[in-house]
Amino acid sequence: MVKSVCIIGAGPSGLVAAKTLSHDAPKDTFHVTVFEASHRIGGLWPLEKIDDGLVNPDMCVNQSRHTVSFSDFAWGEEKSSFPKAWEVGQYLEAYRVRYGVSVRLGCRVLGTERVGEGWRIRVREEVDEKTYDFDHLIVASGFFGKPKVPKIFDGLDVPVWHSSKIRDVKDLLTDSGTKPPAPGKKIVVVGGQMSGVETAGSLAFQISSAVNTPGTPPFSEPEKYVVCNVVQKPVWTMPLFFPKDPDVEISDGGVTTKKKNPSPTFLPLDLVNYNLSWRPSGPVQNSSGHVTPEGAQMVHGFMETYIGTDQADLGADISMTGDIRSEPALLACSDLYTEFVRHKKIQTITGKVTKASSSTTIDVEDKAGNIQQISDIAAVVCATGFDASASLSFLPADILETLQFSPTSDEFPLALNIHSSISRKIPSLGFVGFYRSPYWGVMEMQARYLSALWSGDTKAAKVLEDDTTINSMLKLRTDPRRAQFPMGDYAYLMESFASILSITRQEPPGTSPDMKTGIVLPPRYLPESASPAQKNNAKKALEVIDRIFAHSASEGKFVARAVFRALQGIWHLERTITSKLEAFPSGSLSGTASFLSRYPTKEDAEMEYLYFEEGEFRPSWGGTMSAKRSYVYHYSESTDKIDVWFARSDYKTSDYFFHELEFLISEKKEGYLQPWRAKSSHLCIDDLYNVTYEFSFSGTLLKQWTSRYEVKGPKKDYVIENVYTRPR
Repeated sequence: MVKSVCIIGAGPSGLVAAKTLSHDAPKDTFHVTVFEASHRIGGLWPLEKIDDGLVNPDMCVNQSRHTVSFSDFAWGEEKSSFPKAWEVGQYLEAYRVRYGVSVRLGCRVLGTERVGEGWRIRVREEVDEKTYDFDHLIVASGFFGKPKVPKIFDGLDVPVWHSSKIRDVKDLLTDSGTKPPAPGKKIVVVGGQMSGVETAGSLAFQISSAVNTPGTPPFSEPEKYVVCNVVQKPVWTMPLFFPKDPDVEISDGGVTTKKKNPSPTFLPLDLVNYNLSWRPSGPVQNSSGHVTPEGAQMVHGFMETYIGTDQADLGADISMTGDIRSEPALLACSDLYTEFVRHKKIQTITGKVTKASSSTTIDVEDKAGNIQQISDIAAVVCATGFDASASLSFLPADILETLQFSPTSDEFPLALNIHSSISRKIPSLGFVGFYRSPYWGVMEMQARYLSALWSGDTKAAKVLEDDTTINSMLKLRTDPRRAQFPMGDYAYLMESFASILSITRQEPPGTSPDMKTGIVLPPRYLPESASPAQKNNAKKALEVIDRIFAHSASEGKFVARAVFRALQGIWHLERTITSKLEAFPSGSLSGTASFLSRYPTKEDAEMEYLYFEEGEFRPSWGGTMSAKRSYVYHYSESTDKIDVWFARSDYKTSDYFFHELEFLISEKKEGYLQPWRAKSSHLCIDDLYNVTYEFSFSGTLLKQWTSRYEVKGPKKDYVIENVYTRPR
C-alpha cells in the first residue's frame, strides 16, 4: 500500500527528501507532497542574482561545491570551487528538474495535528485554507526560522540590522534609503562566529572597494569608516584554500624532523579537512559534542599548523595563545577578515554587549568586568543567529512537549534520535536538515534513513529502538565545553549513517575494506541500488575530484589563488636598484606596499587588488625623495593565473598590461624546501622586463616574498630587487 508523505519546505533538505522517497525507494512505496510557503524553491539559497531572502545572492559558500552537493548530481566542472549563493540555488533547481520533484509553491502550512498514527495538515494556498491527511510528515523547514536581534539595541538611533539582511553598505548606512547616514563612522558587527566574521569581512571589503575604485564612491567619505567586530572569544579564521602539506618531514642522519613547507600545494579547505585517513583504525568515533581540554588543544594545534600562525601577530583580541588553547575552538571562514584586522580596517573587541548607553554608544564588558565603550556608531549589524521556533510554529504544543522543545537551545531545540532525524516516541514524524550547519551529504543520509525506516527495513527499525543518544544530546544543551557545532563531525555522521544503511563507501580499486582513505564526499556514499544514471553522475563527480588532486600535486593548481589571497594588506618594502648606466640612478627605497581589495574592474577577473606603494628613495648620488607608484593585480580561477597591469596617473585606474605570472612547477621537488617561484617576461615598447618572484609560505600565510626585475633597453640597463615582509 502506498504511504503518503508530507514534506514541509523546498530548500535543499526538502528537495533531497522528496527525491529520495519518490525516486530511490521501490516503486509505489511513497506518494510525496511538498509544501513550500514562498514562491520559489531553494529555502535560504536564492535562485537569482537579486533576492531578498536570508542569504546574500553574491555570498560565496564556505564549503566547496564538492561538499555542497548531493551524491548523484554532479556540478559542472567549469563552476567555481566556491560558488555564489545564487549558483547554489540554480544547482537546486536543476536537481529538482532532473529528478522530477514536484513542489506546491505558495502553500504555507498553518498547523499540523496527529490523527491516529498519521497527520492532518492545514495549509493556506493563496487565500484558501485546506486540510490534507498523510501517513508521515517530514519537517524540512530549516533551522533558520527567525533572525535574532537582541532587544538591547532598541534604543540606538542608528540602523540596526540582522546580518542576513546585509547586501550593500550604502543601504545599511541609510537604513534602505529611509534616512541620511548617521554622523558616526563605526559599523559595529556583533558576533564572532561564522556569520560575524563573514559579515565583518564583507563590509570591510565594500568599504575598501569604495575607497580604492576610480570614480565617485557609492557613499561619502568611505575612507573614514571602520568595522568594529565584537567577539566573545577569539576565532580561528580559515581562508577558503588550505595547504595539503604545510609541514614536511626531513631525515638527516637517521633523525626525522618536521619543518614548515615554504611551497605547499593547495586545495579547497574541505578537501583537506575531511580526510578519513587521519582517523584511527576501526569505526569512526564522534569527535564533536563534548570537547576535552586535550581534544581542544589538538584542534588548536591543527589550526595553527594549517593557517600558519597563532594569530597573535594580528592583535590580542584575536590571539590564540594561553588558556584559550584548552577551550573548545571557534572556527570561521573568510578570505578577507584577518588582513583587514592587520590593516586596522576591522577592529576586534573581545567581550559582550551589556548596554546601549546613548543613541550612538554601546558598552562592551570583557571577562574581567572591564567596560569598553564604542561610540561614533554609524550602524549595528547583529550576527547573532536565528531562533528555530519559527520553523516549528506549525507543530502542536503536545508534540513539542513530547520532543522536549527548548526555545533557548541554539544547538538542539528538539530531543531527537538517529542524528536529529526522528523521535522514537513519534516514529511517523521525521526531520531532515534540522540542526546547525547541516552538511548536504548528511541531509541526504537522513532522508535515506527515513525512507528505509518507513519502508519497513528491519535494521533501520532496530537502530531506532536501540538508540541511546538523546541523553547525551540533552546534556550538551548546557555543557560549557560543548563544541561550536555539536553535530559538526561530518566524517562521523556520514560513516555512522553508512553503517546503519549498509552503504559501502566508494574506495579506489584494490583497497582493503577495512582501510579508510581519502576525503568524505557525498558521491562516495551512493547505495548499490542506485540507477546507472545516478552511478554515472557520482562517477563523474569523483573523476573531477581525482583530477583536482592530480593537478594540485603535479601542476600547482590553486597556488596562484593561494598567493593572490595571501598578498592582501600592508607590506614593508625594501628595494635596491642597481643600474649600469650613469644616466639612470642606482639607489634604495624603504616604504610600504599595500594590496587593497576592490570589486574587479576587469571583466574576466574574479578578484582584484589595487597595489599602491610609497616610500623614501635614496639615489646613489645622495639626498632623498618621495616616491610612489601603483599597479592593478587580477586573479581568475578559470585560468588560475595572476596578471599585473600598470595604473594611470590617478593611481587607481587600470591602464595597460604589464605581465602575467608563470609559476615554475618543474622546479618543485618533494622535500625541496624552497619557496614557490614564478617568472614573467614582457616587452614594454623597447624595454624588456624579465621578472622573477619567490613566495615563501607558512601554512596559508606568506612569510615573505620577493621580486627581481631585470630591465634592458636602449636607455635602460638595471636590476630592481624587492623584499616584502609584514610590518610589525
